[in-house]
Amino acid sequence: MIHILLFGLACAGFAMLCLARDRHQRDLLGRKLPAAAPKALRAAGWACLALAFVLAGRGLGWAYGTVEWLGQMSAGALVTVLFLTRLSARTSSSRRAPP
Repeated sequence: MIHILLFGLACAGFAMLCLARDRHQRDLLGRKLPAAAPKALRAAGWACLALAFVLAGRGLGWAYGTVEWLGQMSAGALVTVLFLTRLSARTSSSRRAPP
């Protein structure tokens, strides 16, 4: 169960960190967020990643938990990048389609 929780926190953290960038805001939302939103998203993203580290360390032991956290962070980053790439490609292709 903790593995699913760590993976979910990793995906959420990386998604928030990506959404804090102007480019991803334009691609995914079609507009730029207000000035305070990227700072809040960045803080929340880092908080998710830090919470995952603490949960992994407390739940699995600090030695194995650190390795598990790194693995879940890698998987979460990969899934987030693939999802954003797929969504950006679909959004940009729909914008280029003739009416």
